[in-house]
Amino acid sequence: MAVNEGKEAALSLVDVAEDEELREALAVLAGSDPNQCSYQQGYVKRQAVFACSTCTSEGMEPTGVCLACANHCHDGHDIFELYTKRNFRCDCGNRKFGSFKCKLSPEKDGQNSKNLYNHNYFGRYCSCDRPYPDDDDQVGEEMIQCILCEDWYHSKHLGCAVVDSEELLEMVCESCMNRAPLLWTYAAYFATSPVTSKEDEDVTVVGDEEEKETLHPYRNGHDVPSTSQGCQKEQPTLNGTRAISHKRTHEEMESTSSACESENSPCKLKELKAKGLVRPRVGAVFWPYCWRSKLCTCTSCKRVYVEAGVQFLLDESDTVLAYENRGKALLREDLLMSCLNSLDRVQQLEIIYQYNDMKAELHAFLREFADQGKEVTPEAIRTFFEELQARKRRRSSTGQYYCS
Repeated sequence: MAVNEGKEAALSLVDVAEDEELREALAVLAGSDPNQCSYQQGYVKRQAVFACSTCTSEGMEPTGVCLACANHCHDGHDIFELYTKRNFRCDCGNRKFGSFKCKLSPEKDGQNSKNLYNHNYFGRYCSCDRPYPDDDDQVGEEMIQCILCEDWYHSKHLGCAVVDSEELLEMVCESCMNRAPLLWTYAAYFATSPVTSKEDEDVTVVGDEEEKETLHPYRNGHDVPSTSQGCQKEQPTLNGTRAISHKRTHEEMESTSSACESENSPCKLKELKAKGLVRPRVGAVFWPYCWRSKLCTCTSCKRVYVEAGVQFLLDESDTVLAYENRGKALLREDLLMSCLNSLDRVQQLEIIYQYNDMKAELHAFLREFADQGKEVTPEAIRTFFEELQARKRRRSSTGQYYCS
């Protein structure tokens, strides 16, 4: 019985490893605690957030709850899965819920004044203000999330064509671009090439206007209307939306932060404006992954980011990718422990010893190439693992065992 259970656990690991969408969805959940209410952590930098339409229906104040409360306090309720939100504190059981109390952390303030809300908390998305999934949508169009307002948009409502790229892209909707207009200057140099829809082709750019940074997104339930028809691309969401492919690792992401200038450096924004390059201020903007490191970090610009409510752009750990990578690391650890726990002591030791052997041999293999200045080819990698497998079979046939 124990052996069969072990095989089932191994099969489950394979299934998860081969299903990219499943891994992405699990990474969102793995980054949040499923059993402990996050309220005591304060305004969490990024966490999975849910809205309960059973407890707070249309016409009431919007509320959001953490993963643990969605599991324990709102089990069996109608839940909207909102993917992740930044700087959010769990509302479960506070004044907005009336007599309903949180089972995990019942002592809470009446409301969380710093939480930002939009129509997503009532199950509506995009500038079209439609639900997802939408019964009237025969196409079943995927949606894309704006990294500033964090609303989700249909690609047809972006005001531009969706950029097709193998690299990870971040998207800022037209409405948010207009509320933080300094971003248009950066977009002319660092964003992907603009592709406007036909109705926008005759739009001309007059030049740089005096920029007013007034981005203050949805606070305490008051929506700020969008000026465009939305903007969002594939990100792994719990309500069925597919994520844009993540081609870079968390380490690569962190390495880009070193490109940021010190406060004493010349203002990058002024230098870019002086070059005079402009971009049509129409439609959503897709940015390459490293674009945040291009933003100026002089004292004056930092003040502008704060006034515009986008200071989080300077924090690369704010990205959804950084959050998902943390979740994936936890998920890998949980899956490994789940597999090991299904095995007996001898099997556990065998796996650990074999893993350590493989790691040591792989390190020696790569070191040899590095010392000789040779390139590690795919063929060499295949040969290494074939020889490793052959040695494993020889050890098994001679009855080698490990013991503690």
